[in-house]
Amino acid sequence: MREIVERPLVISYLAFKSRIGNIWLGATPSGIFRLYFGNLDTEALIDFFRGKGSVRFEVGGPMVEEAARQVLHYLEGKLTKFTLKVDLSAESTFCKRVWRATSKIPYGEVRSYGWLANRLGNPGLARAVGLALSKNPIPIIIPCHRVIGSHGWLGGFSAGLRIKRYLLAIEAGQSVLDFGEPEE
Repeated sequence: MREIVERPLVISYLAFKSRIGNIWLGATPSGIFRLYFGNLDTEALIDFFRGKGSVRFEVGGPMVEEAARQVLHYLEGKLTKFTLKVDLSAESTFCKRVWRATSKIPYGEVRSYGWLANRLGNPGLARAVGLALSKNPIPIIIPCHRVIGSHGWLGGFSAGLRIKRYLLAIEAGQSVLDFGEPEE
């Protein structure tokens, strides 16, 4: 009988500096699955894949390098739409629905949590929408920063409100110098 050899899942990752601080990207062969602000937490990465079979990590690779290039161009105001494959296979169906709707918010525009809930067919889902957005594994690429409260309050953002303001300013064509340098 032939022995079945399990091929490890290859996770490509890349950490780089940007205008808003350190960013870390991770990809499976299917697409970008994580974007973190700050330094890479290798323990969290290992925990994420614990129990999912054999995994091999490698630095760099075409997918994460292209994602980094696009993120940097976006932060310079030179890119308005990402053209990246994403891998959301580990996420819930509801979160994926929220993120798909969020991804349709045009560059430079904002929508409310309630608007997203209505778009999903249930105005009572505004809080659930907010919770799903807080779990967004690839902020900026899925533009959760474009979602604000119905009365103009910013709501939350995984990297903090200062960076959310920074991203919205870039998209509004405002000088990011007006906001100072973001905190690291």
